[in-house]
Amino acid sequence: MNKDWLAVFEALKAVYTEGAYSNISINEAVSRRKGLRESFVRSFAKGVLRSSIRIDHIIDTLAGKGIGSIKQRPLIILRMGIYAIDELGSVPDHAAVNEAVELAKSVAKGSDRFVNGMLRNYLRRKDEFAPDKLEPYLRYSISQDIFSLLSEQYGSEAFRIAEALNEPAEVYLRANTLKADRDEVIRRLAEYGIEGRGAEENSEAILAKGSGIVNCELYRKGFYTIQSLSSMIAVKALDPKPGSRVLDLCAAPGGKTGYMAELMGNEGSITACDVHPHRLMLTQAAMKRLGVSICALQERDAAVYDDSLKESFDYVLADVPCSGLGVTASKPELKLTADPSEFDGLIDIQKKILSNALRYVKPGGRLEYSTCTLNKNENESVVKQVLSKEGNSARIIEMATLMPYNGKVGFYYCIIGKNAIFDRTEN
Repeated sequence: MNKDWLAVFEALKAVYTEGAYSNISINEAVSRRKGLRESFVRSFAKGVLRSSIRIDHIIDTLAGKGIGSIKQRPLIILRMGIYAIDELGSVPDHAAVNEAVELAKSVAKGSDRFVNGMLRNYLRRKDEFAPDKLEPYLRYSISQDIFSLLSEQYGSEAFRIAEALNEPAEVYLRANTLKADRDEVIRRLAEYGIEGRGAEENSEAILAKGSGIVNCELYRKGFYTIQSLSSMIAVKALDPKPGSRVLDLCAAPGGKTGYMAELMGNEGSITACDVHPHRLMLTQAAMKRLGVSICALQERDAAVYDDSLKESFDYVLADVPCSGLGVTASKPELKLTADPSEFDGLIDIQKKILSNALRYVKPGGRLEYSTCTLNKNENESVVKQVLSKEGNSARIIEMATLMPYNGKVGFYYCIIGKNAIFDRTEN
C-alpha cells in the first residue's frame, strides 16, 4: 500500500473526525513514517481539505442515498480519490482509482468495491461538475453563507477573494535576527536544499520552497520561524522598541511574541498571556528555541479586566480570537467550521479584549488590534464601536486590511495611540 496515501488519510481523519488542526495532524502523520514524499503529502492533504465543500457536493450527487449514508472512512478515501483525479497531474486517473481502492482495502475493509464504483462513476460524469457549471461558492469550495457575507462586504471582489483563499498558500519564514541576518539564513537554508528568497515587503521575510522546513536543523536551532507575510507586516507596524515594556494579550503559539522580542533586540520585557495553559507551553517552547529571554508567561483571560495592569505598558498587542476567514488557504479546515451565526459571540469577546487593552496602555503608548479575518464586522466595526466610547483619549494611527493576494494572507490590523496627536488611515 502507498505510504504517502496512508499518511494523507491519517492526517485527514484527525481533522475530519477529531477536529485536529491540519498543520499538526500532517506533521504527526509525516513523522510516523520514513521515506515519504513530504511535500506531496502536505499538498495532497491540504488540497483535499481546501476542496472539501466542492468534493462533498459531488459525492452527495453521485451517492444513491446521499453523502449522509457513507461512513467516515470510505468518505475520506472518496474525497482523496476525487481530489487526486481533479488536481494531481502526476497521478493518472486510473492510478488514482487504484490507490484509493487499495487504501480502502487496508483502512476501510469491505468498502473497496463501493469506492471503486463511485470513483469510476465520477470519471464517467466528470463533465457535469466542471467549474463553470457550479455555483460560485461551490466552485471555490466555500460555504454559501461565507460567500454571501464576503459578497455583502466586498461586492464583486468576493470572487477574487474566494479564488485566492482556494489556492495553496506560499510558505514564508521569518529570519531570527537574534541569531543571524536574513542573507545568512537564506545562504544556510540552501545547504539543506531549501530555496529562500527575500521578500521586499518585510526585511526579515523569506519566501521558501523545499521539503524538510520544519525538520531542518536550522529550524530546531531557532534561526527561523514559519510565519505569514501579513502577520510579519502587522507586527512590524507596531514597532516595539528595545527596552520597552510590552503586553501580548493573546500570545499563543508565540509567533508574534517572538518577532516582537527580535525587533526589541531581546531587551526590555514582554508579558505573554493566553487563556489556555497548554497553548502557553507552545509559546514557552518557541521562546526557548528562538533564544528569547525577556518573555514572562501568564495564564490570563484577555476578556476579563485586571486593574493591576492599568496603564502599565508601552505597547500592547491584541491579536484576538477571530473567524479566521483570511487564512483558509493555509488552514483550510477553517472553511469547514466557519459559521456566521456564531460570529456575534466572537465579536463580543473582541470588543472586551480591545477595551481592556486600551486601559493597559500607558499615555503616549501604542496598541495594535489585529485579526486574521476579512470579516469587517470583526475588524473596522469592532474598532469603531470601542473607540466611540473613548472620546479623545485614543485615536487611530494606522489601519490596514491586507488582502490574500501576492503572497499575503487575509489580515487586518489597527494601530491605536493613547492620547495620539496624529491620525493616518490606510485601506
